[in-house]
Amino acid sequence: MICWSCQREAGTGPLCAACGAIQPSRPQASHFEVLGLPASFFLEPSQIEQRFKELNKKLHPDRFAQKDPRERRMSLEWTTQVNDARRTLEDPLDRATYLAKLSGLDVEKESGPSAMRRLPPDFLEQVMEDREELEQARAEKILSRVRALARDIDERSSEAFGSLEEAFKAFEAGDRAALDRVGAALAMLKYFSRFQEEVEAIEMAFLE
Repeated sequence: MICWSCQREAGTGPLCAACGAIQPSRPQASHFEVLGLPASFFLEPSQIEQRFKELNKKLHPDRFAQKDPRERRMSLEWTTQVNDARRTLEDPLDRATYLAKLSGLDVEKESGPSAMRRLPPDFLEQVMEDREELEQARAEKILSRVRALARDIDERSSEAFGSLEEAFKAFEAGDRAALDRVGAALAMLKYFSRFQEEVEAIEMAFLE
C-alpha cells in the first residue's frame, strides 16, 4: 500500500513504515490481522493485551486531536477495529467461534437440526435428562439439587473445552476434518453456557 502522505510504501501496519502517518483502516481485515497476531486458538491473554495496549497508544484519538479531519477519522476507525478485535479474541470461546467462522464454519448461525447433528446421541439423551432434573428441582424448589446440577455441568464443560483444544491442535496442524470436532465441542459449550445461565436465574429466584 502506498502512503497517502509521503507516497512511499506504507507497509501493512496502521502507521506508515516510512513517515509514520496513520493509514486508512482495513474493514475487511480479520481481528487477528488488526492486532498483528497469528490466526490461532492458542493465544495467551498477555499477547492480546500487549498488542491492544501498543496499538491503542499509537492510534488513540487524543493523539490526533490537532490533526486534519481525515487523520482524525482514520484514528477513530482504527480504534474501533482494535477494540472490537480485543473484545472478541480475549475470550477463548468467542475466539474459537470467530476462528471457526474464518475457517468456514459459522456455528452461530446453526440452530435446530443443523446444530443437533453435530452432537452425539448420548449427549442429546443427557441433555433431556438435565432438563427434566432442572425443571423438577425448580418446581420443588430444591436449591441443593440445582447447585449439584451446576457442578456437574461445570465438570462436563471443562471436558468439552479440553476436546475443543484437542480439535484445534489437530486443525491447526493441518487436519481439516478436525473442524467438525471443533463445531461439536462449540455446540456442547454453547449448551452448557445456556444451562448455567438458567441455573443462575433459578438460584436468584430462590434467594429472593
